[in-house]
Amino acid sequence: MSLISKNVKLHPPLKISSWRKVAIGTWRTAGDPSVYGMIEIDVQPALDYLEKLKAKTQARITLTHFFGKVMALALKKHPEINCILRFGKLYPRQSVDIFFQVASDEGGKDLSGTTVRNAHQKSIPEIAQEMDQKVREIREKGDPSFKKMKNTMGLLPDLWIGFIIQVTGFILYSLNLWSPLLGSPKDPFGSVMITNIGSLGLDAAFAPLVPYSRVPLLVALGAIQEKPVIKQGKIEIGKTIKICATFDHRLIDGMHASKMVKFIQKIFECPEQELGLSL
Repeated sequence: MSLISKNVKLHPPLKISSWRKVAIGTWRTAGDPSVYGMIEIDVQPALDYLEKLKAKTQARITLTHFFGKVMALALKKHPEINCILRFGKLYPRQSVDIFFQVASDEGGKDLSGTTVRNAHQKSIPEIAQEMDQKVREIREKGDPSFKKMKNTMGLLPDLWIGFIIQVTGFILYSLNLWSPLLGSPKDPFGSVMITNIGSLGLDAAFAPLVPYSRVPLLVALGAIQEKPVIKQGKIEIGKTIKICATFDHRLIDGMHASKMVKFIQKIFECPEQELGLSL
């Protein structure tokens, strides 16, 4: 195995507008251009769809797995969002990879995550099975993908950690180089991060972008709530969730967000029609 190789497989840089060049030049870190947005969606059709999938596959499938598939399809449909910013240019990724944040221990004292590669090409049961296997490895084997990096960070003085993280991010994404000596897996955070805050009992919350990950979009799924909804002109009690997004305005603007939201809403409204039940 080579000691140095490409960290992420990328296409050539995109041609971007003058406004996008100004936006990239205006903000210097992913902490500055954070934009927040939230939508509330009727989740009942998705829940009914998941019940059919469970009955057909006997798989342990959750709304998180469903949403991971939806986000993967959204990024595949809008590749201009699935990019990495390097030296003022946007480089489209060659794959759609979804990073799911998970607790690395049963008590939830430590956080980690797992990445499903090319999630747009996998079925929801396949995503669920892959996630379950990786989560078990994280909890049973002490997070093998990030173990070396965590151990190294634990030995460093507190004042050095921020600098080391920034340097690692620069090597991995700005230079697009990877080496096993870094103690990190290749492209560990993928195209988008997803976290289920509903499992913590939270209805809505906005999670911060992680600058060194270079992920331009982080989505938090809230808890399912029973609320009055209007269906065919009548008020009924329905089940809804709030989807909270934090995104990097240098890569994603209102037009991108609007197109993605409409795509997500369309699948949530008619999941069986949009996704099918074939495996």
